[in-house]
Amino acid sequence: MTRIVTFAEEQSGLNVRAELLDSAAPNNAQLLWDLAASGSAFNAVHAMWTGPEISIPIDGAAALPAYNMGDIPSENATSYPRAGDIALVCAPQGTWRDGPPFDLLDVGVFYGDGGRLLMPMGWIMGSVCARVLDEDREKLAQGCSAIRRNGNCSISISRHN
Repeated sequence: MTRIVTFAEEQSGLNVRAELLDSAAPNNAQLLWDLAASGSAFNAVHAMWTGPEISIPIDGAAALPAYNMGDIPSENATSYPRAGDIALVCAPQGTWRDGPPFDLLDVGVFYGDGGRLLMPMGWIMGSVCARVLDEDREKLAQGCSAIRRNGNCSISISRHN
């Protein structure tokens, strides 16, 4: 059974569907599916270091208390996400010096080619666990470009029926 999540943001008009990659990244796909169950919105920002990415940094323990971000394995991992990739980075608090003061679950929405996960602390890997549907790829690029121009926003992640 194909599972699909939706990413939406009102001001930019972003409203795209992404298919979970259950066979390539089963644990990370399940984590994203569980995150989408509530249909909650999360603060998001255009990434500074990684190129064409909208970053949704989430306090993993607050959003998904049943999960330990340190136990989520790296799957279908890359440092070079492609347009349409949804990549998760899970890192417990203290993984990096001067990192976030919480257990990080970063949902990276890559809307163009040329993405790279080179951060101030060095290269990291993201688990590509979902892919925006081909027919939504142009809407993805347009919506994310608008977010880049508009600044911080709130993106809802929900299960698609």
